[in-house]
Amino acid sequence: MLVILWFGSAIVMMYVPYPALSGQERMAWLAPLDLARVKVSAWDAWQSAGQAGIPSVVKISTVAGRPAYHFMREGRWWSAWADTGAALHVTPDMAQASARAAALEAKSLTVQAIELDQWSFGSIRVHRPLYRVEADDTAGSVLYVSGRTGELVRDTTRNERAWNWAGSVIHWIYFTPLREHGQPWRQVVLWTSGAAFVLVMAGMILGIQRVRLRQRYAGGRRSPYRGWQAWHHWLGLGIGTVTLTWLFSGWLSVTPFDWLSSPGVTANDRLAFAGGPLSRQDLSVDLAQTIHAGDNFLELEWRRVGGKLFFVALDRARQTLLDAGSGAVLPPIPEQVLVQAVRATRPGTPVLTAEVIDTGDSYYYSHHGDRQFPVLRVQFQLNDETTFYADPALGQLVGHADRNSKWNRWLFNGLHQLDFAAAMRSRPMWDVLVVSLCMLGAMLSMTGLVLGIRRLRRVPSPAAIIGRARQNLQKSE
Repeated sequence: MLVILWFGSAIVMMYVPYPALSGQERMAWLAPLDLARVKVSAWDAWQSAGQAGIPSVVKISTVAGRPAYHFMREGRWWSAWADTGAALHVTPDMAQASARAAALEAKSLTVQAIELDQWSFGSIRVHRPLYRVEADDTAGSVLYVSGRTGELVRDTTRNERAWNWAGSVIHWIYFTPLREHGQPWRQVVLWTSGAAFVLVMAGMILGIQRVRLRQRYAGGRRSPYRGWQAWHHWLGLGIGTVTLTWLFSGWLSVTPFDWLSSPGVTANDRLAFAGGPLSRQDLSVDLAQTIHAGDNFLELEWRRVGGKLFFVALDRARQTLLDAGSGAVLPPIPEQVLVQAVRATRPGTPVLTAEVIDTGDSYYYSHHGDRQFPVLRVQFQLNDETTFYADPALGQLVGHADRNSKWNRWLFNGLHQLDFAAAMRSRPMWDVLVVSLCMLGAMLSMTGLVLGIRRLRRVPSPAAIIGRARQNLQKSE
């Protein structure tokens, strides 16, 4: 039954992913940033937060009609008002104001403080506690606002939530009482997919053994089975291999025994690429004097590349790189500057190749999510084949590959999502292929379920077994 549900939920997930706030939605719903109201520097605001050290990420946006700084330090967000420097404490009214832009049709918004619910797993965990905002609009929106920054961080609709019960919740076994406990959930996924793999493997071996191509069964049949058993036999021989690869790759998705684990782009990599942490001077820039008031930006982010400060500005259409001294829009960062910044992630290590690519390669490509292009690809001369991808337009590391992640790309992404090559990823060809195979896999599992139920019905009950034993005992007497 579980394998049937996995196949069916996979089809749903192709078209309705787990809820997330998209970049386009964020650009549409963020309020414009009024830099004339910024009276306190980012450095002074950070000091008011009372945190030691330097934040790794600094942004400024509008929260509840006021400019606010947001600081990331050791995996946690801290916020302060940019007009007064006071620490920002999110209230239900602020959460309601932040959610309003995403639910303009709603007549009322109901706010509830939460730590976790069915739709707040994933990347927004760094924003906990959260405010869950229910809207009475036609879409049945439920919105999530960060309890640390006051920003809208996730949106869901009634339709999206309903489809996710049939999709990601079943497929990932994402039931809140289990999923909130990371290791137990991981073990459940690990052992259920592993057990299913072993059962399918055993069935494949038996199925192959029962096929006769030369000395056929009575009536010239190649299979000894009829009816449901024959359907199960031939479907197993036809789709069994694909079913095995899907179960195996699903098992790999939780990195069993840390096999093929890869660090990805680490905090140390980003720090080295930046040329060191942000400084007091960086955070003391006068935004009102530097950034042109008429630009209608929604958000600014401090960004360093090779020791030089830039701003990344978000507007209604795109992100752009700004000069931190003049506020002017900049062209992409020169290739040589970017190469030097990437080299800093592995100091003293020779670079094997460094080139700008305009389309995806085998390890950095667009499929379920959009990727930035062109990017600089730098591979180091290391045994683990470490490779970084850097975006020259926005000055950031956007991808990483090493030997383990490359193996995982083929054994998980390749086998589980059937995206071995760009030609296979093209839609609708990919949709037709994956949906067809999922339906065949579900049919195989369904025939197995029917046969199993029939088998169980023929098994005598304990009472019947005891009764027969008594009868046999009486006869022997």
